[in-house]
Amino acid sequence: MNLLHKQRLPFSLALFCILFAVTWPLYQFVSDLDAVGYMEVAHHYLKGEWKLAVNGFWNPLHSWLVVPLLKLGLNDWAAFKLSNLIFSLGSLCALYSLLNKFLLEDWLKTAIQLISVIILLHYCYFELAADALLVFLLLIYFNLIKQQDFFESIPKNLLAGFMGALFYLAKSYGFPFFIFHFLVIHIFLNPSRSNAVKQLAAGFFTFFLFTFPWLMALHWKYGEWMIAFGKFNAHWNFTGEPLPGPVFQTPPHDGSSSVWEDPWHVKVDNLQSVPLITIALHQIRVVLFNFQAWLKCMHDLSFLAPAILFVSGFMYFKHKTKEWLYLLIGMLALPSGYLLLHLETRFIWATSFIFLIAGTLLMQQLFLQVQMRKWQRLIVWLFFFGSFLLEPINHLKDQVYGHKSIFDTAEQMKQQQISGSFTANAKVDECMVFAYLTKNPFYTITKPSYYSKELLTEISQYKIRYYFFYYSSQQEKESFLSGEIAKAAIKQVELEPGLLVFNFY
Repeated sequence: MNLLHKQRLPFSLALFCILFAVTWPLYQFVSDLDAVGYMEVAHHYLKGEWKLAVNGFWNPLHSWLVVPLLKLGLNDWAAFKLSNLIFSLGSLCALYSLLNKFLLEDWLKTAIQLISVIILLHYCYFELAADALLVFLLLIYFNLIKQQDFFESIPKNLLAGFMGALFYLAKSYGFPFFIFHFLVIHIFLNPSRSNAVKQLAAGFFTFFLFTFPWLMALHWKYGEWMIAFGKFNAHWNFTGEPLPGPVFQTPPHDGSSSVWEDPWHVKVDNLQSVPLITIALHQIRVVLFNFQAWLKCMHDLSFLAPAILFVSGFMYFKHKTKEWLYLLIGMLALPSGYLLLHLETRFIWATSFIFLIAGTLLMQQLFLQVQMRKWQRLIVWLFFFGSFLLEPINHLKDQVYGHKSIFDTAEQMKQQQISGSFTANAKVDECMVFAYLTKNPFYTITKPSYYSKELLTEISQYKIRYYFFYYSSQQEKESFLSGEIAKAAIKQVELEPGLLVFNFY
């Protein structure tokens, strides 16, 4: 057992690689729409299509890191899964170093390290291009700022600024997050105000030094200064009615599979005509809604996470130690900015390890004060660690052969020789993946309601060849078959149960 504690890092790395290899066939169909965007960008870099590669929606770091794997001949799906493997192995290394900076018993460090294998496997297979990369970068950063001499070292603050630039190149939210977090840690954790100014200047210098070239590239392509997709809240519509415009959003250029490759030109912004008070009230509602979403996201990480946050806050106010403040900032800083925007659990995956460390410290302290028998302690520890494994294990179970139907439908399209541009009445996300798999451009219907004649006019205008009609009942099918769109088609085929395909020419 002592050997396991001493060798917990190589053991966790080997265990992760074994589990990844064994489970690869079970998750071979993992697919998501965002990954398609990153794949398109990666191929533009691979082909040297620089202006197409620069993208205001898909930040470039993940695509850059996948290009060497594509050059080796791996297909897109394998390349992105292997990149997630590399990020996860890096996360285990960073976590190992981070754990050594806390006063935890060796067996607890080993337990956290091994539990993290399952958590990271879940992150690895959740989506092809989710937040596994950001988790890796944040764990390196959290590890860096926990070093004893961080607030005395200009070089380490320069490195922190570089890490902040990598956050941004991985995800647009990394830009405001780093500025906010870096300021907070120096305000609350730096013991010297005079050193804080120098170290802040050093960190922000490298941050802006390495982010500015990308800001320039975005300006070169889009003609305006921005850090992300125009604005963080890119879609504002206060009228309650569809804005005027075409039925379809078209692929941004020839050879593109769908508008999702570069959604820049689909943004809707009618802020200029809206009173300031309306915008303010809307933003307050967004914050309140996202606060509820944050509670749910914490619960997804562990149903004990809210209690860990509350007790950690109590421990800080009681003892005023920098260690508890470090953990509190780690739990709160990442989700705080998302309260203004939109929050999903994967956005705050990195905090799961902070909650895990903080909770383990609390449990360790509890057992120093409360006498329990060994079997009772074992049950409590299993309950605690199990709370962090419920969501990962449940999701891994549900994801087995997940999205296989997408690949099956794409194969059916090839067998039925469905080749050319198409649109659909539903399942837009899946259709965009079909488009990428089959190399057929997909035209997205953006209006929630429209007249059949209006749709048919634009189908003719854009020379769209196929219309995919998804239905859920026989009555819905028969009603559509008697309508104008079905009558305008020269051929129809039931591609699979619940999906009719109409050919217009």
